[in-house]
Amino acid sequence: MYYTITLNPAVDMLVVADNFALGKLNRTKEAKYVVGGKGINISMLLKNIGVDTKALGFVAGFTGYFIKSELDKLNVAYDFVETLGATRINMKLTTETETEINGQSSKVTEKNIAEFFEKLDNLTSDDVVFLSGNVISGMGVEDFKQIAKKISEIGAMLVVDSNKDLVLDTLEYKPFVVKPNEFELGEMFGVTLNSLEDILTYAGKLKERGAKNVIVSRGANGAILLTENNEVFEVNVAKGEIVSTVAAGDSMLAMFVAKYNQTHDYREALKYASAAGGATSFSVGVGSKDLIEKLVSQIEVTKIK
Repeated sequence: MYYTITLNPAVDMLVVADNFALGKLNRTKEAKYVVGGKGINISMLLKNIGVDTKALGFVAGFTGYFIKSELDKLNVAYDFVETLGATRINMKLTTETETEINGQSSKVTEKNIAEFFEKLDNLTSDDVVFLSGNVISGMGVEDFKQIAKKISEIGAMLVVDSNKDLVLDTLEYKPFVVKPNEFELGEMFGVTLNSLEDILTYAGKLKERGAKNVIVSRGANGAILLTENNEVFEVNVAKGEIVSTVAAGDSMLAMFVAKYNQTHDYREALKYASAAGGATSFSVGVGSKDLIEKLVSQIEVTKIK
């Protein structure tokens, strides 16, 4: 089973407005509401490609109800801890540029956190667990690390995708893959990356600290994969009309892990991962299996080393 952990999920409000003016009344051209949160995005992508998944985390209030109802419609299984208050709303405003305004969820209690850890007792060494996003109010860095530690001790495959500090703090638990973008990788080590050689140097440092595989996404320039066998692959991106880049990285990561577990082929996994990221960029919500398969023909993977 593929489990995803989203400690701080959201309802994403996608708004398009023409001629936006700060400080004045603006009317939207269109608005859509989608379930958000990195782990939940991963669960939805996995479900789209036919992989069984269950979403874990915290939900609250009317927005939490919306998240559950939307996942029910998509037949995505979940086992959330119910808390008081409300789950956050994030607004993604598209005008001449794309602007994000992220909300704040209600604080969780120690009892809520204990209930969440009890759910992890159901994991086995055959499972894959994506630990994604940031901690929710009421939790701290140590809670995040303890989750990673517990998953590692159980022997499940751990995948971590969070902010730079939380990723670095959990590398000792040997995640199967981490996926910083080029800027985030530089931030992790306080440097500016100016070349492919720089990327490989600092991706290698993540491996030295415990990551088995490292994908460095580079936007329109594709991505670089440094494998546990020290092979290096480069991949391009598909062409299409971008609707929203929200969840594109989550889709890429989900597909990479699922395809690798199916084929044990890094080249094939990276190819489908890039297609999945593109499919989501060209869609409202996460990309469909049909669109991913359509985009694969545009993707080329080159072995550099």
